[in-house]
Amino acid sequence: MRLIVAIVLWVVSIVSLTWGIAQRTVFDAPDSIVRTISLDNKAPATILRGNDLLAFPGRPTITISGTIGGRVPAESGVGFEIRTPSELFVAYGRSPDVLAWLSPTRHTVLSFDALSDSWTALPRSGELFAPDPRGSDMWLQEFSGTSSLSLALAAPEDMTVLIMSDGVLPAPTNVTIIWPVSNDAPLVLAAIIVGVITLIAGFIAVLTALVHYRNNKGPRRKKTRMPRHPRRSRTRVAPKRNPAPPRRGRRVAGFVALPLVAGLLLGGCSPVATPPAASEVTEAPVLATKPYPAVTEIQFSRIMSSVAAQIRLADEELSINLLGPRVQDPMLSTRRTAYIVQRADPESSALVPIPSSPIRLVMPQQTTAWPRSVFGIIQDEEDLESPSLGVVLRQEDPRSQYHLTYAVVLNPQVQLPDLPAANIGAPKLAPDSKLTRISPQDVLAHYSQVINEGTQSEYAREFSLAADPLFAAIGPDAALLRQESFGETVEVDWETTPTDRDVVAFSTAAGGAIVLGTLSEAEKVMPIQSGATLNSSIAVRALTSLSQSSRGFEVDSHIQILWYVPPVGSEESIRVLGFTYSLMGAKEVSNE
Repeated sequence: MRLIVAIVLWVVSIVSLTWGIAQRTVFDAPDSIVRTISLDNKAPATILRGNDLLAFPGRPTITISGTIGGRVPAESGVGFEIRTPSELFVAYGRSPDVLAWLSPTRHTVLSFDALSDSWTALPRSGELFAPDPRGSDMWLQEFSGTSSLSLALAAPEDMTVLIMSDGVLPAPTNVTIIWPVSNDAPLVLAAIIVGVITLIAGFIAVLTALVHYRNNKGPRRKKTRMPRHPRRSRTRVAPKRNPAPPRRGRRVAGFVALPLVAGLLLGGCSPVATPPAASEVTEAPVLATKPYPAVTEIQFSRIMSSVAAQIRLADEELSINLLGPRVQDPMLSTRRTAYIVQRADPESSALVPIPSSPIRLVMPQQTTAWPRSVFGIIQDEEDLESPSLGVVLRQEDPRSQYHLTYAVVLNPQVQLPDLPAANIGAPKLAPDSKLTRISPQDVLAHYSQVINEGTQSEYAREFSLAADPLFAAIGPDAALLRQESFGETVEVDWETTPTDRDVVAFSTAAGGAIVLGTLSEAEKVMPIQSGATLNSSIAVRALTSLSQSSRGFEVDSHIQILWYVPPVGSEESIRVLGFTYSLMGAKEVSNE
């Protein structure tokens, strides 16, 4: 019996070890899946959709190579010249953004056919050349290389990879995608372990059998038996019985079941019919895209870093031309005046620093079209005790960069309303929208009247004036204090009006709105007594080149303000969340 157990254990060991070793050698799967496509076209761009990168499991590695030269317009503007590419470019971004940036230009779409396990290059017509893709705000991330470029990318379905050279020369011709294959086989290891254990157990069973046989191999004596008398046989006649009919049912069932089982086995072993591969590749129609956030949080961080770096460069040089690539009105006009004052008085604090991090909040516009905007709150990384800054960035079209339009210093300990998450975005409201208690453009008109008339204004009840630092700084009481500071020899005239600057409004999570607008404050200071003169401040002197005047000065300032407008039906008042006061211009009072 022990030998039989040993043989069974050895059989199990041989089968387990053979199967386990074969899975790791002969039948071992490759470490990766490699698919390569070579392009033969002159298009300046090639795109690869995210769903094609998910053809196989695992994080794919994309390798780009094969740069070629081409005939491009000469830099002189006359004729053409042959030029070779200097570097490769790869970027990825959300599919609607990439296609919007690329759509006017001819390009090639790489599509993977799972049935035929092959790549197809679909050319798309358009303009011959594209702009330089480097540094565009549409990309989530970009990479550059020389002869070849490799990157591991875990792109979801809604992402698209863009492959280019410089927008003028043809795109790289060789694209290789490698998916890693996981060869983790716990059953193989278990089979090898079982094989080793059963092999050892078989040897132990053989040894115990040999020991048992050796101990019991001596002679054995048989006992002597006494002879017995023969017994009489008793014959009994069995009664006759009718023979039972043969049971044919089971045998018949067995014969019937055998062909059925054989038919099932043969049918199970037959190959499964697969649909024939399509002979033509048909591109799926482009569906209308639902509104989506204008930027992601990572994208906004990259954009804000670029904007802040450009503004710091312009602030160091006090150059308005350096602001052009990243700043637009109304922010551009206020910065221009601040540069003039800063040159006259380097110790002046006319320049409001624009930090890039840390980013406290991102609320992009929910849209599918252009222009588009995004609102964010940023704090100075070097001075965390400083107030936060609310900024608005605006992009005119897919190939333009985002520009800073508003930069508002938030009030200390300000309480913001509930805002939509960054991955959802917020709808942008029109200036005359009726979705809030009062329209965004009416907020400016009503608040300017409250500033001029104070609590006597018919719109005073709409605003929370008791905790409004801006109303306390430029309201009627502040105007009286300023008049008292000049005395009876000087007359001060003060008026606040809305400007024609863009009004930006985003919907909040509860149905209200945050509104950004610009008010203009015109202040006229004139001496009353004949022959009296009025001295100018350093800022006014820098703008007028006058140190004093007998007629007085007119000073124009702009105030960028951020309001919170509650939803319809709410009893909450409109609150000022922050503001930035900027000098815009000054001149001497005319004789008229």
